[in-house]
Amino acid sequence: MRRLLILVLTGTLLLVSNLTAFAAKEAPQPIVQPEWTVERLAQENNLDAAALIKQLGIADTSAAHTATLQSLNISNEQAHEAIRKLLVLSTEEKSKNWKLILLKFALWWTVAIAAIMLLKREWVTQRRRTWMLAGAFIVFGILLGSDPSPMGTVKDAIALYGAERIIFPPRLVAFAIFTLLVIVGNKLICGWGCQLGTLQEWLHNVSPVREKVRLPFAVTNGIRITLFVAFTIVAFAIPLDLIGLFDPFKVFQPSHLTTVSVAFIAVLLVISLFFYRPWCTLACPFGLTGWLAEHVSWFRVRWNQANCINCGACRHVCPTGHTKHLLDGDKIKADCYSCAACLSVCPTKALHYGRRPS
Repeated sequence: MRRLLILVLTGTLLLVSNLTAFAAKEAPQPIVQPEWTVERLAQENNLDAAALIKQLGIADTSAAHTATLQSLNISNEQAHEAIRKLLVLSTEEKSKNWKLILLKFALWWTVAIAAIMLLKREWVTQRRRTWMLAGAFIVFGILLGSDPSPMGTVKDAIALYGAERIIFPPRLVAFAIFTLLVIVGNKLICGWGCQLGTLQEWLHNVSPVREKVRLPFAVTNGIRITLFVAFTIVAFAIPLDLIGLFDPFKVFQPSHLTTVSVAFIAVLLVISLFFYRPWCTLACPFGLTGWLAEHVSWFRVRWNQANCINCGACRHVCPTGHTKHLLDGDKIKADCYSCAACLSVCPTKALHYGRRPS
């Protein structure tokens, strides 16, 4: 009954969260007339003339500002493409709450550093972890919203480039920072900071379902790779943001939910009750790129074979199968979200969290 009340409370919080969140809007269509000067062209499209001149690839001179497209031998198609790129970038930039984004990244780094310290000192029990997960999705999701997110840096970059052949530089910076957080500590941003990831794991931990479902990593990663390839092909070929149709991060942005996304998120959260982090392990684009990056993580779970008594406790509690791959010496290992489940059950301290083997 207690767990049911907790689940109901969580659902209520999600429904009332972030009704005023920032969201990307559709960029306006370019307005082009061949007899207009570059200066007027910029004014009519609410753009900076110097930026437009640079995008058109002409020298920024006073004559260029007063010249017409015809006199510069610039076709309507060329002007349309240049203006479209600037409008899309401007729309992307205006959709961002930069102060909130900076706050979230500062908090993410704080959480990552704190997590490393707690994991090194073996202070993280599963009970404490459950409370930490709740704090993470409440702060980073319910209070601070869906944007930015680790997944968005990959998904939105591919979708935007596929549709417009445009790169939004701040998104690449965000992706680099998220990846660095993966490298500093084994997938710490996913395991301790991602609003959707922590929500899924929290549901898994408080779930009344005792018999959990586990699939071999070869299966889950195969599905994840297949979906990533399919998403990328569709983004370039149609183009269509396939994930955007049912983006589960919209659970933290209720005003932008659709019937399709509501149904998908509901199913996803129910699956989380008996399957560990279904979105992260089966579909998340950053989950895939983060899995590649975690192979060079500095702080991670380390194994001291000399202290191991092969009791199998760590293999049993590891929700992804990473510990099994680690102990078996496999080169390809499942994702590790630094959850500390294996650390908390090892009776001989054969496992520890650090930069070097003990």
